[in-house]
Amino acid sequence: MTPRITARFGEVDLVHLTPHTGVDVALPIGSKLYAPTEGIVSRIADYGGDGLGKAVFVKTKTGYQYILGHLSETKVRIGDRVFSGDLIALSGNTGNSTGPHVHIGLVNGAGAFVDPQLGILGKVVEKAIGEAQQSVGDHARSFTYKVLLGFLEGVRDLVVDLSYSIALIGGGLAIILHVAGWEKGTRWAGILTVSYVLIKYLLG
Repeated sequence: MTPRITARFGEVDLVHLTPHTGVDVALPIGSKLYAPTEGIVSRIADYGGDGLGKAVFVKTKTGYQYILGHLSETKVRIGDRVFSGDLIALSGNTGNSTGPHVHIGLVNGAGAFVDPQLGILGKVVEKAIGEAQQSVGDHARSFTYKVLLGFLEGVRDLVVDLSYSIALIGGGLAIILHVAGWEKGTRWAGILTVSYVLIKYLLG
């Protein structure tokens, strides 16, 4: 998985009638978003169904401020100091949004929007992407384990059923042959019966 950018900085389209002030990255709702660098949470906003919806603003030591928008939930409060790697929010689909994604904006010291580019972008979403990959990997391993377990259980049931049929039919036939005069008939009937019991015990 790699970040899928759905709207670039400065882009103008049917959704963004004026130049886009950040970068939009498609992410499943609830993806964890982490601080790319140290900073202070300067503002938390909720614009309802407009604009960025739920958003968090973090001012860095260098004077820049980054913005994460369209969130489903924020994990910080105004005034909190965050460090690189701290969980600050969960992605969502709030505000004026056409689908689940995170809006990443960057404002310089002069108050002008600048292109976040892939540096800060990568730091914000890399853990979210990594966790999504981990989730897919865990699901694949779980699915493989369940399929293998189901196959082995099927083999076990087949062996038990087959041994039961052999013991039932073979044992009955051995007893009939014993009545007809075969001295080893009862011995073989017993062997088949004990074999079935052992197989069922060991595979049960």
